[in-house]
Amino acid sequence: MLSTASVFALVPPPDEGQLRPGLDPSQVTPGLLGFLMTLFMVIAVILLMRSMAGRVRRVRYRAQAEERQRTHTADASPPTTSPPAALGAAHAPAPAPHTDTGPVS
Repeated sequence: MLSTASVFALVPPPDEGQLRPGLDPSQVTPGLLGFLMTLFMVIAVILLMRSMAGRVRRVRYRAQAEERQRTHTADASPPTTSPPAALGAAHAPAPAPHTDTGPVS
């Protein structure tokens, strides 16, 4: 950190409004091409941000719709088995396998 500060202290500040000898002002300005590229980048970023915001909004709305559908379905339909019957079925013994008592050929 200290070495970085010492490097900046050694570099003289630029002269305001003057160029180094041998430089033309048209050589150090971005010109029309620089302006057009910057404008293109700004427009592209704005369009991408709008697209991203719309996609995030769409995902959020879909999640809310799924949650509403899930709660609506759970509230509207009664459970297929009552909780005591379901608990009793879990502890009931397994049925005996079917044995054929018919004539043997």
